[in-house]
Amino acid sequence: MTELAWASKSVVTWGKDETPQALDSWGQHLTPHIQVVDPGVPLSELTTGARSPMAMWKTQPSLRKVVSFAARNVASVPLHVYIRESDTSRQRDANGAAEGLLRNPSQLVTGPKLLHDVVVDLMLYDRWMITIIDGELRRIPAKLIQVEYDFLGGITSLGVSTPKGVVDVTGNVLAYDSGWADSSEGGVSPMRTLATVLEEQRRAVQWRAEQWDQGARLSGILTYPGTMNPNKKQRFIEAWRAYTASKAGGTPILENGMEYKPIDRGRPIDSKDLEGRKLTDAEVASFYHIPPELVGARQGTFSNIAAFRQMLFGPTLGPILSRIEAAINAQIIPALAPAGAYAEFNRESALAGSFAEQASYLQKAVGAPYMTRAEARAIQNLPRIDDTDELIVPLNVIEGGLASPADTAPSNEPEWGGKE
Repeated sequence: MTELAWASKSVVTWGKDETPQALDSWGQHLTPHIQVVDPGVPLSELTTGARSPMAMWKTQPSLRKVVSFAARNVASVPLHVYIRESDTSRQRDANGAAEGLLRNPSQLVTGPKLLHDVVVDLMLYDRWMITIIDGELRRIPAKLIQVEYDFLGGITSLGVSTPKGVVDVTGNVLAYDSGWADSSEGGVSPMRTLATVLEEQRRAVQWRAEQWDQGARLSGILTYPGTMNPNKKQRFIEAWRAYTASKAGGTPILENGMEYKPIDRGRPIDSKDLEGRKLTDAEVASFYHIPPELVGARQGTFSNIAAFRQMLFGPTLGPILSRIEAAINAQIIPALAPAGAYAEFNRESALAGSFAEQASYLQKAVGAPYMTRAEARAIQNLPRIDDTDELIVPLNVIEGGLASPADTAPSNEPEWGGKE
């Protein structure tokens, strides 16, 4: 066991010296060469059948579309660590242990991948947990999390189902969050709430598949008044087969009095299939408090991409970002960074417009040039050139004068009806 810098509690970093690795002590390997890939799962996760989160994830396009949309966008927002120096000053701790672990949680998992999986756990299971194991920041699969409560609903212990049984990880440095539940469930899976809507969609998909597999594939029928002569009938059948052959073409010639009547039954437009799919997309999106317009379930009303970003990273995904920040700042950041440190998503980078848009409003805000040539070259990933660190200010820009080089000099002409 080793002590991390600035740690308020001990963090187990197994695998150092002669200490066995935590995952092996939890039963990851039956023998040195036989690994347990799928550990024990609580019975509650096995009795939901087709309504289990994994089954829904595999079979419900609407659910996967909405959840993936939220997870991908949350994972795209950088998570930085800052040290508060005063009420008006903070310094980013980009090279510190905390941000380094959030940026590269483990050898094969990146920071965005970890955030993506955390959001998926939250939206499918209504709970998630990450903890430091063997010196790495590891996600605990939501289906393996075991939570115990007291009679007031307070958490008394957190456990993980492993091949050797439930391991208590309450004393570990971890981040945990779950939704509301009126029992010791650790949140209520949204799959239970969405079960009726998604089951209806599943049955609709099943019905369409059966129609394709078992239904008559007729585009129309041919009718003929009276009884057709056998020779005439055989001649027409051969001609029709020649017309429908793979290498045939042209226009078929019908016998006198014969009519072709198309059959329109079984089309998606008749069964309102397309409307049903859009309705399911909209209901699932609304359930997760995501405007259906953002996921394409309904015609959008956003006038530009800036309005889209404001809605997406504001009231839509903002609460999820805040919950993740609070959970990480509770234990993980204090254990890895000095006092006053905290993690925060860089929402400004997600909301920022194009470089041209930022340059325009920043120049108007400060009233003068704000970027050196060296800084501009760095943004474009160009090599640095000597003597480019000085801020160039045009001679016509002075404090208290023009607000910006783009402005024009004030006119000396008198107002209408006035005098010079």
